[in-house]
Parts: sequence; C-alpha cells; structure tokens
Amino acid sequence: MTEHSSTSRCAPFVCVLLLALPSLADTEETTSPDTSFAQQVPADVGLFVELHDGDDLLIPLTESETWATLSALVGQPAAAAETATWRQRIRQTIGMDPIDAIRALFAERVAYVGSGARPAQDAVVLCEPTQAPRTLVDNWSARPLPAPTRASVYRLPNHVGVGVQDDLLVFGDVVGSSTFAEVLRVLDEETPQTLAKDETYQRLLSRVPQHPDGVVFARLGAMLPAATQPALSTTQPVRIDSRPELPRFLRGSSNVLLALHRDRHLLHFTAVGDAPGTPIARDPALGDLVARLPERTLLAWGGHVDYASLTQLIHELPERHILRVAYKLHQRAGTTDHLLRAFRTSTCFAVGVVNPEHQAEGVPPIPAAALLIGTRNADRVAQEWGTLLESSIALYKLMSLQVGQVPAGIDAEMRVIDGRPAQYYDLTSLMDNTPTKPLLGELHLSWAVDDDGTLIVTTHVDWLRQILEARHHRARQLTRVLTLTNRPPGEWRETIFVAQPGPIADLGKLWLTYFQQNFPYILRENWWRNFQPGGAYVRIGVQVTQDAEKKQLRVNSVTSGMPADGVLKPGDVLLGCNRRRFASEQPVQEMTRGITQRPNARWLDVIVERDRMVRVRRIPLPFLDPVRLLQRLTSIGQLVQRVVYHDDVPNAQGPIGHLTLELRNHPGPLYSFESPEETKPESES
Repeated sequence: MTEHSSTSRCAPFVCVLLLALPSLADTEETTSPDTSFAQQVPADVGLFVELHDGDDLLIPLTESETWATLSALVGQPAAAAETATWRQRIRQTIGMDPIDAIRALFAERVAYVGSGARPAQDAVVLCEPTQAPRTLVDNWSARPLPAPTRASVYRLPNHVGVGVQDDLLVFGDVVGSSTFAEVLRVLDEETPQTLAKDETYQRLLSRVPQHPDGVVFARLGAMLPAATQPALSTTQPVRIDSRPELPRFLRGSSNVLLALHRDRHLLHFTAVGDAPGTPIARDPALGDLVARLPERTLLAWGGHVDYASLTQLIHELPERHILRVAYKLHQRAGTTDHLLRAFRTSTCFAVGVVNPEHQAEGVPPIPAAALLIGTRNADRVAQEWGTLLESSIALYKLMSLQVGQVPAGIDAEMRVIDGRPAQYYDLTSLMDNTPTKPLLGELHLSWAVDDDGTLIVTTHVDWLRQILEARHHRARQLTRVLTLTNRPPGEWRETIFVAQPGPIADLGKLWLTYFQQNFPYILRENWWRNFQPGGAYVRIGVQVTQDAEKKQLRVNSVTSGMPADGVLKPGDVLLGCNRRRFASEQPVQEMTRGITQRPNARWLDVIVERDRMVRVRRIPLPFLDPVRLLQRLTSIGQLVQRVVYHDDVPNAQGPIGHLTLELRNHPGPLYSFESPEETKPESES
C-alpha cells in the first residue's frame, strides 16, 4: 500500500477546467454539435464541462494565487505555496510543465466529465491533443494495462490512468474509477447511448444560442437535500451544504446548462434550467434603480423584496428580540405598517467608494453601502421613515440608560444635496474606543427621497451625494456597464447583478499594502481562528469506531451536509490526520487534537484506507478569513474586469439568465481611487 494525495491525480487538471470558462482567449472559431465531446461520454453523467480553443488564457490560471483561489472555489482548498508541489506532480505524471501541458493537451478540445457536481466526485478528463496521442504516451513511458476495449489503456505515475483511442486521450483514476471505465466503454461501442442523445441535455441546449464555445451541464436532481443552516451557537457544530447554491431563478431545477459565446474580450453566458416556468408580475422599475447608479459602483444587486411579508418574519422572532421589541413600539403608531405598504418590491443594494473626511492619514478609500427602494407614495415614505429613525434613536438611548451606559450623542442634521433635502445621523461616536474608527473615519446613516419617489439610504453622506448626482445625469451612470451584455435587460426581470472585480482588485491591493505596513499580524490565517462561529474547533461530521490495537478509526457514517460529506464514506479506515499516522492507542483523541491543531485552518488532511489503497484526502472546512477573501477577490480582479448578470421572468419553457464577463485586457486601473472625483475610464466603449 502507498500513500499519496488525492490532489495528485487529475485534480490539477480539474481545478483549471472547472473554472476555466471565464478566462478564454479570443477566437473566431465556433463549436459545431458534431465536434462536441457530448457524443463520446455516457448519457447519465452528472457533470459535463467542455471548452474549445481556450488555452491562451488558461495559462494565467496557473499563477500561484489564482490557482489557489480556483482550487478553493471548486472545493479543493490549497495554499498558494502548494503550487510548487502541484507543478512537480504534473511533471512526475506526464513529464511536462503545467503551461506546456495546457498547450499540448487542452489547446483544441478538452472536457471534464464527473459523476456529480460535488467537489470530490469520480471524474475523468478528455482532450484532443495537438500532437499524436501515441507519441505523447511513448514520451511519458506509460505502462500498458489490460483493457477489454479497443482503446489502449496505460498507467502513469501517481495512479493516473490514460486511455488512447484515435485522436483522443482520456485521463482518470486507474484505481476504483467507474467513470473512467464507462467513458472507455462508450468509446468502444458502435451505437452508444451518449449525452448528446439525452433528451434533457438536448432540450436545454436548444434554448441557448447555437454553436457555443463552451458548455457546462449539471444534473442536480439526485443530489442530497440541503443541509441545516449553520448555527452561531458555540455548542452547535458548524455545518456546510454539500449541494451548490443555485441562483434564485434556477432554484427548483433538476438540471441546468450554461453555454458560452465569445466576442473578443467579452464572454457571454446563457444559463437555463428545467424548473417549472410560471410568469410572475414584477415591478418594472427595477432596471432603473440599477442603471442610474454611479458608474464607479463596485457592486450592485437589484431584486424584488416582498416587504409586506417582513412583518410575519418579525413575529417569528423571540419575544424579547430587539427587532421585535422595536417593531411593537413602532406598530402602536402605525409607522411600520404605513411604511411597508408604501414600498414597492423593487430593491437595489449598492456598494461604492468614499474618501472619509476624518480618516487617518494614509488609509485607503473605504467601501460605502446604499439601499434603494421604490415607493408608491414619496411624501408618506419621507414622513414615516423620518419618524421611524427618530423613534429608533430614542429607543437606543433609553435602552442604554437601562443597562447603565451613557448613550452616544446621535443627532439628526439636514443638508441639501444636489438640490434635494437630505437628512443624516452621524454615528461616528458609536465607534469611539474601537480600532476601526481611524480606518473608517466616520459612519453615517444618511437618506433622501428622490423626485421619482425612490428612498435612498446610505452609510456615508458622500455616497448619497454620488448616487444623487448620477441619478440626475451630473455624473456617469452604471448603464454604461450594463451595455456590455449582448442581451440588454428587458422590462420585466427577477434579478440584475453588476460587479467590477477589476476596480475591486485595485482597491483591494491598496488595502493589502496598508495592512502589511501597519497591521501585518492580521494577514496571518491563525489570527482569525478564534473569531470563527463555534470557535477554533469544528466538527467534520463522521461517526467512528476506535480500534486501539491497530491505532485506527473505522467510519460508520457520515453526516449529510457536514465537511466530510462527499470526501469520506462508511467503511473508510482513518489511519491518521495532518499527514501523520496515529501513534497511540487513543486515535480518537489524536484526531480531535489534530482538528484543533491542524496546520491550515481551511482544511484537514486525513490518511484514509479505502479498497486496500491508502491516500491522503483533503476535507474542506468552513473558515472565515476576511483578508484571505480580499486576496481572492484581488486575484479574480486580475483576470476579470466587469461582470453583468440579469435573468428574465420565467416563461413556459423554464428560467433563463444571461451573464457577461469582460476580461481585463490592460493592466492599468479602470478607475482611480486616489481622488473622490469622477475620472474617465481608460477603455471607453
């Protein structure tokens, strides 16, 4: 028996493939149906990802920080420093550097085929290399294996199997991989039942534009039900959902398909699902809320909120919950009910950038948030919202006195912003004696009701100014970004989403540099361990039987939705953790101690014996590290400049959504954050 990491087989290829679609090169070729690998894989595959002519910008994904980010997103977390190990395993397996491997193997056609959409599923990679497959295999010094099919099968180092038939290569796990054997069987049959003939796949494919350059197809109907939501109590285990969270418009779909069509540096995706399609009447003002935001908005979400239903949610809170207490007080005067009835469903949440007046010297600009809500009666909303805030501030002061605290001085001030009356509360005093005050400078609760009745609430009065100026055409609007999509949002839609990863990355780099120079300790992952829900300890969700004599644990069951779900299974034997075998007759204690003292907070490596093979399997763990998140956003922003998404109201055929990614085709910043004034973009459409 030999030990080796599960990431040493096809995982390096898989990490690149699953998220390769947002990084494709410009090309004039299109994919015709008769060249799709869908004609060469089993009909019942759970996940099918195909890509044509995508090598040019697959190569940047091998950069260490980007590689680690993609690995985490596909459920195989890794440290950037492990890139060297990953590259070495590629060289050991096929004698090529990853960049050379991408050029030689993935330049024309490549597909990832999995048994399911969860991270640790049985999977294979198919490709049509630029060189003769037999020549490549000879160069790899592969060992021939007996095969019952016409395809030749070989064994490569690190337990990687490769099948060769005509111009195709099939990579898979040579030990215990049913998908590898099934793909080879389909290639061997004269008239196989393939995915291309599957009715569900055909139906979804017929709903997207013809000749896609890439396709992602996933079956979700057979997946486990959603897990219990994470508990914040330290006495409860932290749980994660093993099922990918679908966008709202696709929820209820058993099968989804994503098709890619490229236009130079713009990548247009069309997403469809088979959820029941029923037309829904929505407020058509949603698009206007998003389009009239400032062009430099970093993030914007526009959707529909049923405010009338919020009262029911409040009634379900505990009797002494502060929100329920506040609601009861406001309900006596009818303020809350009047306000909610005056709200439309159209709602927008937006994040921008401000330069606080009282911020410490050298601190970068900070994000500011805004909430925009459409209303039916502007005058009523202005009156009731003002009353609601005044009552809430009074309630805060009363409760502070009851617990023996001196309430902070919070007073309302009136201003005229861009010709509109606005009100704001200065909440900066709430941050006194906190380490965040020098960074944030000041914190406001500012609001105004615009001419069209839109209520705008922001965390900084300067962000309110920027929004009003854009809405009144005195500054560039976000509508310029929305025009990137090849299918402009129609009058009726469920959701609109806009993100600018490029500018987010530029701002993120300023903050990372500032942290490195002033607070280097928060860049260390271990510093964040005690700030996790549930504390530093986390349960992985396995029930085991201890064998003290053999110094091992046998897995009896795995709890659905817990970290080990999809990685371990009943019957597995645990021989150690953190890449060390158990050394005592108390392996349960060693395991518990190993979880707490694991080298990396975001995963646990366990030594597992399954089917007489010993491997190191990585269990991803829930872990919140804001600095690491900022690093990942910065990494993504080096590849993708802007993102635009919107979906249509479901019709009889089912839901459909449209996503456009603009690749970052120049290294310079799209906007300057050195000055709060609006600047002209370098690349203007």
